[in-house]
Amino acid sequence: MRNQFDAKLRAYYNDTIYLGTMVEEYLSDCIKVFRTGDMEGARELILQDRKIDEMQLTLEQESVKLLLLEAPVAGDLRKIITSVKIFANLERIGDYACHLAKLTVKGDRTLFPEFIEPIAQMASAGSKMIRDSLTAYIEDNQKLAMETATKDAEIDRSKKALIARLIQLNPKNETEMKQIYRYISICKDLERLGDHITTICEWVVFTVSGQIVDLGKILPVNE
Repeated sequence: MRNQFDAKLRAYYNDTIYLGTMVEEYLSDCIKVFRTGDMEGARELILQDRKIDEMQLTLEQESVKLLLLEAPVAGDLRKIITSVKIFANLERIGDYACHLAKLTVKGDRTLFPEFIEPIAQMASAGSKMIRDSLTAYIEDNQKLAMETATKDAEIDRSKKALIARLIQLNPKNETEMKQIYRYISICKDLERLGDHITTICEWVVFTVSGQIVDLGKILPVNE
């Protein structure tokens, strides 16, 4: 019976990693179309967001089965709880990635193009955080989870700097005003994306230590 349960857990954890990898790749693709202005690719990515939602639902249902039918304890229980939390945060990260694709379609790249690359770099920092948080989950690596969470401060600083520049602009018409608003909104979305990755890291720490901690209060390593 234990061997069967272990096999189910391995498959479940592999699916968790698969969803995380899917979201990371999705974010990378959304960054690419945003950088290049590929509107056709952006439209396709907007439709693909549903795949993340569907897989989240499937994995949450599998989580319920494991919890109710297998009655896991100790480390297994903590890891399943962590996985459930990861699913929800990955789904929200996917939503924010999708906002980049939507901005590619709705925005006007000819207006304030100097903000395209800084926003893309901000999103890329989030993509690396996802990859590192997944590695921490796979390896039950508390140290890596905590180090990854500190990187959120870099995204926060980028958001503040970009919004400070955006609000200093003097729009000449409603079209320019809308584009400024779109850029401000995506900066806020990417800041929230970083927060969700930090939450994933907090649950990785919970898996290892059994303690729920607020990693958002940890200062960046380089400060």
